[in-house]
Formats: sequence, C-alpha cells, structure tokens
Amino acid sequence: MLVRIAFFILLAIEIYFSTSHQNSLVKITKPLLMPMLMLMAYQLNIKEKYLYIALFFSLLGDVFLMFGGELYFMLGLGAFLMAHVFYILLFKGQFKFNLMSIFPFVGATLSYFMFIKSGIDPNLLIPVSVYCLVITLMGIFAAGRKTNNSSYNLVLMGSVLFIISDSLIAYNKFYAPLPASSFWVMSTYGLAQFLIVLGWSKK
Repeated sequence: MLVRIAFFILLAIEIYFSTSHQNSLVKITKPLLMPMLMLMAYQLNIKEKYLYIALFFSLLGDVFLMFGGELYFMLGLGAFLMAHVFYILLFKGQFKFNLMSIFPFVGATLSYFMFIKSGIDPNLLIPVSVYCLVITLMGIFAAGRKTNNSSYNLVLMGSVLFIISDSLIAYNKFYAPLPASSFWVMSTYGLAQFLIVLGWSKK
C-alpha cells in the first residue's frame, strides 16, 4: 500500500514540475515512475517477465521524450511501441478472439488517425501508422482477455487510458497545442500503467 501511495505522490509532483516547466526537476522525478511500478509489481508477486519488460521500455520512452527534437521523439516512439508489444505478449495468454473487442478499437484508431493525418510530417507517416496499429492491437488484446471481472476491468481501463494518453501526445504534436498538455498526458499515462499492474496482479 505504501508503494501505491508513494507512486501517486511522485506522479503528482512530476505533473506539477511538468506543468510549471521545471524541466530540470522533471528529469529527476519522471524516470522514477516506472521503477516505482516495477517495485509495486514485485510486491504484488507478479512473475511474468513481459510486464517488467513493458515497464522498462516505458521508462526508456519517458527518458527519451524528456528531450526535444525529432530524434528523441522517434526514440521515444520506438520505446513505447516496444512497451505495447510486450503488453500484447503479456495479454496474449488470456486472449480469446472476439469480434466485439476489435471493432471499437479499429474504428476509433482509424477515425483519429484520419483526423490528425494532415499534420503529420510525411517522414513520420509510416512510423506513426505502425504505432497506431500496435496500440490498437494492445487494446484489442486487453479487451479480449478471459479472466475474472476485477482483473479484466482494471487492465482494460488501463489500456484505454494508455491509448488516450498517446492520442493526446499526437494531438499536441500533430494537430494543435493542447492546453495543459503535460497534466492530461501524464495523469492518463500514470494512471494507465498503475491500473495495468494492479489489474494483472488480480488475474
């Protein structure tokens, strides 16, 4: 319980530093978020290596996106893509094919991609398209899990919030500046990762 409380305190501090543009302090707090969740997962006796690898790549993504420029954006994109891939591998063991779990995610992703497409640099079109495909699959695999209701709902909510967080980053970068972007991106992202870890511990 103490680790969970500490995580949300740290997340609140990170959001405060981000929204107040104290970037030097963000570089201290942000890289601590995913290790805190790794510790929480360990205390919850989660054994699956894919979850820890997903959190590790999320940590790399957090670090890369702290720096500006297209190179670090691409590195961050690649790191988070790998995080989603390992979440897919994690969910795959409990996945049962279900058309009803596919259509909402495919429809939402295609609609949103067409919405922001005009603002995407042509050089980034393929990487962003691949990323959209992978996060859609992550959502589909989360929605198609066969497990108890508590685990299912928590992991699904976390996965949806992760997709929302990624969508807010895309909106801010490719479409228009998002007011209080740091608050919305980090709050949805932090809660998403927390819910996935907590939900997986209840499977």
